[in-house]
Amino acid sequence: MAKMTRLPVCLLLAFILLMAASPGSHAQSNRPPNIIFILVDDMGWGDLGVFFQNGRNFAVNRSQPAFATPHLDTMAAEGLQLRRHYCPAPVCAPSRASLLLGVHQGHANVRDNQFDKALENNHTLASVLKAAGYATAAFGKWGLQGTGAIPEAHPQYRGFDYFFGYMTHMNGHFHYPKEDGQPVWDGFATNLNSGLDKCYTTDLWTARAKKWIADQQAAHPARPFFIYLAYDTPHAELEVPSVGYPGGGGLHGGVQWTGHPGAMINTAAGTINTYLHPDYTNATWDADHNPATPEVAWPNAEKRHATMMRRLDDAVGDVIQLLKDLQIDTNTLIVFTSDNGPHNEGNKFGTQNPTFFESFGPMDGIKRDTWEGGMREPALVRWPGHIAAHGQTFALSQFQDWLPTFAELAGVPAPARTDGVSLVPTLTGTGTQRPGTVYVEYNFMGKTPKYTEFEPSRQGAIRRQEQVVYLDGYKGIRYNVLSAGDDFQIYDTLKDPKETANLAGTSPYFITLQQRLKNRVLQLRRPLADAPRPYDDDLVPPDAVSNLVTCLSYRIFEGAFPWVPDFTALEAVATGQTAGINLSVRPRNDNFGLEYAGYVHVPADGTYTFHLTADSRAFLRLHEAALIDADFGYTGGTEVSATIPLKAGYHALRLAYAHGTGGTPALALQWSGPGLPKQPVPADCLFHAPGR
Repeated sequence: MAKMTRLPVCLLLAFILLMAASPGSHAQSNRPPNIIFILVDDMGWGDLGVFFQNGRNFAVNRSQPAFATPHLDTMAAEGLQLRRHYCPAPVCAPSRASLLLGVHQGHANVRDNQFDKALENNHTLASVLKAAGYATAAFGKWGLQGTGAIPEAHPQYRGFDYFFGYMTHMNGHFHYPKEDGQPVWDGFATNLNSGLDKCYTTDLWTARAKKWIADQQAAHPARPFFIYLAYDTPHAELEVPSVGYPGGGGLHGGVQWTGHPGAMINTAAGTINTYLHPDYTNATWDADHNPATPEVAWPNAEKRHATMMRRLDDAVGDVIQLLKDLQIDTNTLIVFTSDNGPHNEGNKFGTQNPTFFESFGPMDGIKRDTWEGGMREPALVRWPGHIAAHGQTFALSQFQDWLPTFAELAGVPAPARTDGVSLVPTLTGTGTQRPGTVYVEYNFMGKTPKYTEFEPSRQGAIRRQEQVVYLDGYKGIRYNVLSAGDDFQIYDTLKDPKETANLAGTSPYFITLQQRLKNRVLQLRRPLADAPRPYDDDLVPPDAVSNLVTCLSYRIFEGAFPWVPDFTALEAVATGQTAGINLSVRPRNDNFGLEYAGYVHVPADGTYTFHLTADSRAFLRLHEAALIDADFGYTGGTEVSATIPLKAGYHALRLAYAHGTGGTPALALQWSGPGLPKQPVPADCLFHAPGR
């Protein structure tokens, strides 16, 4: 018998949101929060004062140089510190692609070092929030544009109402657009750098974002907004500002957009690339660890790095002050994080040495490493009145979690495509946090630096194919992967962030966990042709299950869904079991959703092709692998197919279907394989586990 439960809260919130999108419809406090996502470029976990720099106690321990991030420290004190938040890949383009698409690197269309590749035309952070009634804007570095005079994946083709910034990856290596010859885009218009004399990009993006926020608030005070503020510092060339950061911050202080060519922002003055923060201009340190000998000056590159970090810190404080001045501080959620670990780059003005400040913190690894220092990111979240101050969490999370988090805050369901889980329970302390997935795959022909701070075994270690997955709270990591059978090193990074004690093979539990890690990485990803892996063609292992019953479980949902939702996060109005894919269990013909879950029995090892047809929208996963996406841009009645190598046995299946209004509901799943002609998946090959 079907089990009846209450209507999903998200559908009620969606109605409220639509009302909020109309100016003057109701008070600001009743609408979803504004969201500002600040992403910096190549800042290490150890570059954040409250996380690590402050603990170096440079005032007393002169052999450990440190710099300050006072505004970020204040932000941390006023909100929540995510101390184990991971980027999806240890380099910028794939990391940013996973963030925007809400998927990990096993599903993103941008992987490895595919800079400037077009971001897939699918659901994004911006498109989901735009559909929920948000005004959306992106400022700063993009690098996911593709080709064309107006690139196919221009931000305004991926859900943003407005874009101002650098389009290409290489643009972001330089921080004075006009003087460095780097074009800046204003919407679809390019080469605006002719009027950007002496504009330092940290200031430029901040000033333009502040102007947009103020204008948006004045014109549409009842409409929530989403900003992606993507800085290109402290990455690449160690260029510094031309003048000090203006005091005050906010509406009338800090950096300001003037709009006057030649003086586009109020810091377009002085001599470019000359200003060092006064705290670091004459900084010295005890280089030989001998207090009796004279201290020596910091290297110029490190003065520049500290100044670049302090400039970002000032920018964050400036934006927060603007929110206070506009009286929208308590209704704006801000996330601050970095795209990957610290870099060791630079050319004209020196090369950054991440060991000087130990930008990797108490961990090993830098940018392009999947050791903790290369992928664990500084992350702060602030939302006064909603997120408690002085909070810390060591719960695992990764970039793909932000899409479902923001969707929940906006009052809409996350798309079924997302690999993330909403972090709202962790952020607010209310509700039960669903466990998420932390997964990384990456390929780079290089080696981990031979820094003496790193464990001897990984100094100069060959990177090449890298892979990381968390299971049962343990990190499995392998470098220079040659086959699916290669063993993982296993670490308890909660207790051992430096990854000193490899637990692989140390007990029967870890022997079993080793095989489970190998199985899991094959079950949660899909190959990408232009980013090949040595395990792409390996047969996906089945689940070890028993006592199954011949039928599928189903859950029914009611609502006008804007896409196929991630039904696992929603509350059903009815549940039950059915033989095969059976739409007759639907409660009505319009505005409903169905999720089928169970196992498909694969009779023999081999390559199988699944074929899905729906009248509206559907999404199919095998295990956690996104097999067929018939959602975004899908034309009803069209067959979509995908091929996957499978071992014989029982493979977890989850099929989501959403139907709107009009037409006859229809859903069909077929397959073909070794000795198996194309045919509907038989009901006697579909199972579920009783009690699930």
